[in-house]
Amino acid sequence: MMNVAGKTALYHKLVYEVRYEQGLVYLDRCGTTANQIVQSNPEWIIPENAISPQGAPLVNAVSGTQFTFGPLKYDFALNQPVGRESALTPADVQLFISHVESVTSIVHRELDLKTFLREGFRVWYLFATDSEEDSQDWLAALGAFKTNHSVISAFGGKLESETHIAVVAARDRKFRVAVSAVERQEILDLGTEALKTLPRRLAKGQRELVLQQLRARRRILSNPEFAVMIDVDAYVENPVEIAPSDFIRRSLEAIEAGIPKALARGDS
Repeated sequence: MMNVAGKTALYHKLVYEVRYEQGLVYLDRCGTTANQIVQSNPEWIIPENAISPQGAPLVNAVSGTQFTFGPLKYDFALNQPVGRESALTPADVQLFISHVESVTSIVHRELDLKTFLREGFRVWYLFATDSEEDSQDWLAALGAFKTNHSVISAFGGKLESETHIAVVAARDRKFRVAVSAVERQEILDLGTEALKTLPRRLAKGQRELVLQQLRARRRILSNPEFAVMIDVDAYVENPVEIAPSDFIRRSLEAIEAGIPKALARGDS
């Protein structure tokens, strides 16, 4: 796994997206295309009454990969599973790539896709920290991004949080890199549904009391964690052809070779 300034990256989310022109054949072929995907691999499930003129969603019941295609684009997404302490594994990433490769070949054939506007692969990494302050300290120590002191002094205060974004045009694709401190919120298991966050407007004492009781009852699927998130979007505009597996692998290799160099500690 990728290591940056002494911290190991965890895969939090993956997305692969292709935007195209002349996809209106979707309106005639969406059902046939979805059925072809399911026939090719029965792990894919079509949610009941989900297909519409705007898009057709499918879910892979084994990997958790979500796929949606429509008249303007298709995309795949894989999120860190709720209620599992570990992040996505390299094996999950490889399975994601294989799903993308097998499904896109069907979609391209059935929708007769030939002209493309954008191809992109996006990955979110988490670097665990102990607190919000620890996140900010780690970010500051990286030395790759700096908030000018004049921004802080202009308001007569102190820097509490910061987010940095850079877009780099490489030889064959662009990379948008965003770095920020985040707090992963509580996921509450309420039986019939999951409440993603415990409302922040609760009084501090009330909130802590509720959290304590929820932990005792094992109603919290994922405890809150502090982290620094690095979000990298690798993309090509107006690609001549689409080769999903190659694009994802090459993008991932470039990202994981470049990020540790780009974010090396300023004092190293």
